Amino acid sequence: MLAACLVAFAPMEMKAQQQVTDTITGKVHVIDEVTVSTTGRSRNVISTAPTQLVTQKQLLYQGVTDLSDALRRFSGVNVRDYGGAGGVKTISVRSLGSQHTAVAYDGITITDAQSGQIDLSRFSLDNIRSLSLTIGDNDDIFLPARTVASAAVLRLQTEVPDFAEKTYRLKAEVKTGSFGMLNPYLRYDQQLGQKVSLSAYADYLRADNQYPFRLVNGKYVTIEKRNNNFIETYRGELNLTAHTSQKGLLQAKAYYYNSFRELPGPVILYNSVNREKETDRNFFAQLHYQTLLGSMWHLQLNGKFNWTYTHYQDTGNQYPGGMLSNYYYQREYYGSGTLMFTPDDHWAIAYAADYAYNNFNSNTTAGVRPYRNTILQTLTAKYQSKQWLLTARLLASIYDNGAKNGAASKSANRLSPSISLSFKPFEHQDLYLRASYKDIFRVATFSENYYARFSSRDVNPEIARQYNVGITYNMMQPGVWLQNFNITVDGYYNKVKDKIVAVPFNMFFWTIINLGRVDIWGTDLNVDATFRLAKNHQLLFNAAYTLQRAANMTDPKSAYYKNQIVYTPKNSGSASLAWENPWVNLALHTTMSSARYTVEDHKPSNRLPGYGEWGASLYRSFSFRSFEVVTRLDGINLGNKQYSIVKSYPMPGRSFKFTISVTI
Repeated sequence: MLAACLVAFAPMEMKAQQQVTDTITGKVHVIDEVTVSTTGRSRNVISTAPTQLVTQKQLLYQGVTDLSDALRRFSGVNVRDYGGAGGVKTISVRSLGSQHTAVAYDGITITDAQSGQIDLSRFSLDNIRSLSLTIGDNDDIFLPARTVASAAVLRLQTEVPDFAEKTYRLKAEVKTGSFGMLNPYLRYDQQLGQKVSLSAYADYLRADNQYPFRLVNGKYVTIEKRNNNFIETYRGELNLTAHTSQKGLLQAKAYYYNSFRELPGPVILYNSVNREKETDRNFFAQLHYQTLLGSMWHLQLNGKFNWTYTHYQDTGNQYPGGMLSNYYYQREYYGSGTLMFTPDDHWAIAYAADYAYNNFNSNTTAGVRPYRNTILQTLTAKYQSKQWLLTARLLASIYDNGAKNGAASKSANRLSPSISLSFKPFEHQDLYLRASYKDIFRVATFSENYYARFSSRDVNPEIARQYNVGITYNMMQPGVWLQNFNITVDGYYNKVKDKIVAVPFNMFFWTIINLGRVDIWGTDLNVDATFRLAKNHQLLFNAAYTLQRAANMTDPKSAYYKNQIVYTPKNSGSASLAWENPWVNLALHTTMSSARYTVEDHKPSNRLPGYGEWGASLYRSFSFRSFEVVTRLDGINLGNKQYSIVKSYPMPGRSFKFTISVTI
């Protein structure tokens, strides 16, 4: 499972079991021995920076129901969820904010120059082959510069068609569940020739999301229903893969997303009516090409066009004409080139250069039509031996801001170094010590710079410095009762300078400022284990835990000095236990979080209580004639726990989801 992450430059003894001719290069390679965990959440145990990876099969037996649920199982991740199927979902890694996390879809980064954060509800797990999160620098140095220009990167890798037995594959799936949820999915793969294949998928999602919740008003408790919470989305993707020669690979992708959702708004006493609506459309097309130039040079080229449209509507007497109608358009043109040189088995050097042009227009920016030219360059060196793995990188960033109408925001540039290492002290034990440092920054988004009511052209970039030390251990013993055991512990310190925040002057007018300093201390723990009970019976255990202190260290005279920053729990975690057997597989899972504060003032009224909720999954796969069938029943929040991740946005209570998938 981890071959894609570990094969390149893995610092371990060479023990190739079989010689296989590489279909790209035509050469025979001897592959370094790698440690592969077949259960639990896979992770690269030799990685110099924390890396968590989960495959499609693991998503199944951990009882994961959607992408946000998968991310809640990762340590160090805080998911912002407004509730309901298809509701807006964003993540913050180690309290750095969602703008510090890049999201890469099949290797090319997705961007949102307007808000700087990606709504992960746009993506479906049905089309995902693997999901990984790297905090700090990635050991794979053959990457575009923009992929490493963030504090963390979330990678979504889509399914790869398998034509080993036949030249086509058709998969149909239907999900249905509580609160009017219906989600059909269709995927078709076709081999067009020996070197060319085509894949297409489409899905549809709709849900009423009118789930019940308890409303507390003093001594009175009533059962209410979420209203104005309907969602309907269409999603489609077309992929073309071609081996242009023995050494070249070309991949093309076209993606389209269309969503209409009602926005339920916060729960407010005596005001249960909300009429806000939002329409989102997104189209992008991307190209990826890689090849070998001789025996030591590797070339990678990427290109992308991205178009995004958002329309927000609200009706009410407070607006002139009784309606507010805001629209937002974004366009991006992106190109990237990466060249890697591997002179021997120990060294690799890579240079990457990226260019992106973004523009933005909206009726909320007082006629200003901003644009941004971005140039990113990285120079990376990597050394590996049997005991050591060392990566050093220098990122040069240039952000040139302009505006076709009105004043532009300040331009910015910076050199950002990073270094990471991993050490294996014992030859015959998969025990690794690691340490890393990364200096990174983010510039203000278009909304922070230009939005009419609270923007600022003069805000400085937000600088984050990340320090990490960790230890990983993996044990594999096929044939015994404890077949696999993996544990990873990381301690970290993040120092954020000039944090960009919105500060209110009154109810209607806010301003964007730089708020001094935030210090973040934390520990992440991950454990995976596989227990063999009997023939065809095994238990799969997985757990993650985060202890975190994220404090406002800006002004010692402030009443908020050393207070935990908003929406950051001190303790959070998850666990799952699956029993795989010849009959019906069973998975139990739970996620937990301690209390958080919704504003900097830590009054009891601003405290959001902690929660713990659990669920269960039953699943079975079998063959019927030429069909492969998978059935699954999920029970979510079976304890019917009422809780909120965002204040006044209650999450659904007990719900159920049934899935049937047929593959031809």
